[in-house]
Amino acid sequence: MNGELVSKKTRNEFREFLTNWTLREIEMEFDAAHIACDRQYDPQLSGQRRRFVEQHYHTLDFTNPDDVHRLLSAYENILNTATRKLPTQYDKAATERAIENLVACLKKDGFKYQDGKLTSSIPETRRVFDEARSDNNISEITRRNILDKIRIDNTAWSGRLSEIDFLSRLYDLENLPSSDHRFETAKGDIFQHRVNNDDWLNDWVFSDSRFDLIRSPDKVFLRFLCEMIHPVVRPSSQDVEKILADFNQCLVADGWEIYAERTRISNMPVFAARPLMVKGNSALKAVALLIVELNAEYMTQQITRMETAIESDPELAIGTAKEFVETICKTILREHEETIPNGVTLPQLVKQVCKKLSLLPADIPDKAKGAENIKRILSNLGSVAQGLAELRSLYGSGHGKDAKFKGLKSRHARLAVGAASTLAVFLFDTYQARKATTNYDDMRKR
Repeated sequence: MNGELVSKKTRNEFREFLTNWTLREIEMEFDAAHIACDRQYDPQLSGQRRRFVEQHYHTLDFTNPDDVHRLLSAYENILNTATRKLPTQYDKAATERAIENLVACLKKDGFKYQDGKLTSSIPETRRVFDEARSDNNISEITRRNILDKIRIDNTAWSGRLSEIDFLSRLYDLENLPSSDHRFETAKGDIFQHRVNNDDWLNDWVFSDSRFDLIRSPDKVFLRFLCEMIHPVVRPSSQDVEKILADFNQCLVADGWEIYAERTRISNMPVFAARPLMVKGNSALKAVALLIVELNAEYMTQQITRMETAIESDPELAIGTAKEFVETICKTILREHEETIPNGVTLPQLVKQVCKKLSLLPADIPDKAKGAENIKRILSNLGSVAQGLAELRSLYGSGHGKDAKFKGLKSRHARLAVGAASTLAVFLFDTYQARKATTNYDDMRKR
């Protein structure tokens, strides 16, 4: 290929495939992949569509991984769009053969098309994806993980709204092109294929190049997620809590989170996104990373509840903080196949974990450097657990409260959440350290 990462054969095959598309459809796919068009270039080819494709090709360096990555993005969108439009084709079998031919050409170049995405199939082409630059902080992996989770859970991304009403809150559908030549705008073809014909899959928007959720700017992708849990779109707080936890469990890997703003509609929170390293509770950031490692959905929900409730419902945040430490302790003990007594209190749980991890003051030799300070800190672990348990009884959710105890403020909830998070991270970090330095099977039997 003379150093070219995509062969001329493959480029020509895609060009010929696109001769059956409208100029508007071709422009839409290349524009979505941020590929410019050199209209001054005059390729010696017959047909306006062939020349139009070549004018886009002319702006690319096929030996440059970044340029090739954008070209593959366009090819991926073209394949996805063609597959989605299959039911409407006059000669469906011929179109299927044409798509298979394109996939075969890409395979010869070292790329594979599977589950709606193009990836490297040989080591030589991996640098196309490894070296390609991106201004986005939210990776393609994170985005696909989130969209796959929505698919697996069969979550209606438009909530109680129609898909057109939902998308109209984010995009000007009247100014977006149609992917169906019979209609002028995106609104027209969406109505035709999702309402009249109902021949597009429920997740069609995830692979539609007009919205380009996989490669759109971070703010566009995050705005789509936030809109999914907006009170107008999804009124069930239980559904919102579950979806929010799923989103944040994936986003934390790239340093982002979705959080409840102070703005409320009918006493329901409105959500926005922010970088984890700029705002947010630092203790919760550490815990969120811990949860990603554990991949524990229930604990992710607890983290989300603490974060969103600190400002809006301090009592709920305090109650959840205590429950979260209980969950961490029980997780560690179950890993050690330890028996957890019925009705065990939080202080008892923490003490049992500390014993198993050799974190009791008696485990520290008197001659160890800083022994007195270490023992004092370890003694205070039980105090933190006792304090959380008592706070929850007095102010937290889940218990009736004496009228003389007035509700606490968000700063008090923040203190409780911070203490619980710090304790949980310390216990789990110690557990990981013990696991790394000790034969795990032997440790579980101790």
